Parts: sequence; C-alpha cells; structure tokens
Amino acid sequence: MLDKAASLPIGYKEAQSIDTSIDAEIYLFNLRKSLTLVQRVEGFTNWYQRLLEICLGGIQQRCPDASIETLRYEFARATLKSAFPNSTYHDIAQNRRFLNLLNPIELALEITSILEKLDIQYFVGSSLASVLFGEIRSTEGVDIFVDLEIEKVVPLLQSLQPRFYVSENAVRDAIRFKRSFNLIDNESLGKVDLFILQDSPFPQMEFQRRRSQLVRQNPDQMLVLPTPEDIILQKLVWYRMTKNESQRQWRDVLGVLKLQGDRLDFDYL
Repeated sequence: MLDKAASLPIGYKEAQSIDTSIDAEIYLFNLRKSLTLVQRVEGFTNWYQRLLEICLGGIQQRCPDASIETLRYEFARATLKSAFPNSTYHDIAQNRRFLNLLNPIELALEITSILEKLDIQYFVGSSLASVLFGEIRSTEGVDIFVDLEIEKVVPLLQSLQPRFYVSENAVRDAIRFKRSFNLIDNESLGKVDLFILQDSPFPQMEFQRRRSQLVRQNPDQMLVLPTPEDIILQKLVWYRMTKNESQRQWRDVLGVLKLQGDRLDFDYL
C-alpha cells in the first residue's frame, strides 16, 4: 500500500473511478506506461472486439429468430446511440449484409488508407487518440480531422461508396462551413466523423504537430495521431464548450496526464 502523504505524485487528488483506490490506479497506469504504443493498441483492440461480440450476442439472445435486417437495426441502435434519425437506422438495416465486427482501430485504418491514397492530409483524434495515450475506455466512433478541399469530394465519395453510407451534400456543407460529416460502415456499422480542419490558430498548430505512429506490426501499419499535449488541449476546449460539465472529457484529460506524466512538454502546454 502506498504511503499517500509521501508517495503520491504532485497534484494527484483522486482515482479515475470510485471503485479503484489511488494506489491500485497508479499501479495500473505504471503497467500501461511500460507498454509500447503497439502493445497498447493490441490490448485495446482485443478488449473492444470482445465488447462488440458481447453486444451482438446479447441482441441475438434477446431476438433468437431475428432476420439480418432486424439484427442490423438493433445493433445500429445499440452502438450508434441516437446520432441519427430513425429513418437512417432503417436504411442501414435494409443493406442485408451480415455484420463484420470491426474495432475502432481497424475502422480507422480502413478510412485512413483511403485518405492516404487520395493525398488527403489527416490525423485521428478525440477519444480514440486519448485512449491510446491515456486511459482505456469505449468510444462510440472514430474522429478524423482532415484538410479536405472541394476538388477531392468526388474522388473521396467514389472511394467510400458503396461500402460507406455518406451524404454528398453533408460533405460539401462541412467543407463550406468548416464542420463535420458522418460515415457509417455498411459492413460493421461503425461510425466515423470527419472534421474539416479549422482556420483558427490552435487547430492549425495541432495539425502541424501531428505525427505518424506505428500502431501494428507484421505487417507494419501506421496512423497519424496528435501529440499527447494537443490531445489534452483539445479535450480541455471541448470540456469548456460543455460549460465544464462533461466528466468524460475531463476524465480523458486526466488519463493522458497520468499516463504520460513527465514525458509531456509542459512548456508547450
């Protein structure tokens, strides 16, 4: 047991979860610190894949005689939450493809391979990035920040369809108004949000500081990710946008701080 008065890191006030003691949490974070990024990715993907299998298994148990359409509809409602109108879930269900469960890392690799072929600059950010550099948790989708020009819209749509559900009008509006648009994978029902790069100073700096990181081996696969410092800053921006009420954003900030520790560039922060 840690002597809390003598052994706690400076500023360490409480554990991430009420059912975890501070000394146990420090031990767990130290274990994660000893892992490479590739090892953390592998642990996360295995854990998340099991979550998806449990979710689908629960639906199959609840609806043993369900058609593929019903399974797709129920799985989409369970995993995509209320992100779309009910008509969208019915459209997804009518695709009739059986579900090919993909965890967020695999889905991110699928999308970024398309972006790279089209020479569209990007980085994978938000919750998935904070999971890789902080505390492991589930995420409802993949967020990718892109520097997308209007002339790349048609090639991008051609590369995404028919596998991915995407609205051309939504893509063009996102570029025009510097906001996001959605993709839904018809094979896995995973959701990807593509955020158009903003012109303000911090998003531009974050984009310039992004780094290509090895996330898988045999064969080697890379993802472009923000720095841990920029993950913290972006999470703080979103935390402020919720009037300091989003405990998920705040917990992500703490998770990155606790895992990265003195490896962070505090002068930059």
